[in-house]
Amino acid sequence: MRAPRCSRCSAGLRRGLVTAWLVAAATVATAAAGTAAGVQPATAGQLPPGLLERAEQGDPIAQNDVGSRYYAGHGVERNDAEAARWIQLAADQGFAPAQYNLGLLYFRNRGVPGNDAEAARWYRAAAEQGYAPAQAGLGYLYTYGAGVEEDHVRAYLWLELAWRGADSDFTRTLYAGQREALADLMSDEDVRESRRLADAWQPAASR
Repeated sequence: MRAPRCSRCSAGLRRGLVTAWLVAAATVATAAAGTAAGVQPATAGQLPPGLLERAEQGDPIAQNDVGSRYYAGHGVERNDAEAARWIQLAADQGFAPAQYNLGLLYFRNRGVPGNDAEAARWYRAAAEQGYAPAQAGLGYLYTYGAGVEEDHVRAYLWLELAWRGADSDFTRTLYAGQREALADLMSDEDVRESRRLADAWQPAASR
């Protein structure tokens, strides 16, 4: 059973989570693609040499990187439709950063029609592979019932998993803040249940 809510607490939680979410979403997983083998920095006004060719040959890392660059306007003119096209190709191959990116496009109505249910579907596909940004995104959707039924136990579960899998001190602190803000609206019993589910969770194979 959840603890009673107060309007001030709910408003504070929303402000904190929205701020943290926008900071996380602004990266659009370009960094995740950029750290992958073979991805090179762009020079002004063009894509890195060979990147588009690898993407056209079906390399999901390159496809996601091209899409992310179109999203942000890095080395190419910003183009949301092209961003969505390339990211979709990579997401369809089960590449978790691309699945997260595609969910983000649906969530932000960029290059595809805004659709929280589709955002949740793609976040989940990446989250179940253990991709921390997608786990945090799914936790956000469960917090407010956007595209999924509101469920704070599930929200805390995914935020806890994101915290455990964070790849930097910054994101670890970010996810911890989201998780603890949510915990203030939950009963101790529900928090324990979320942590029990997190302890039992195992990543799935790419899909």
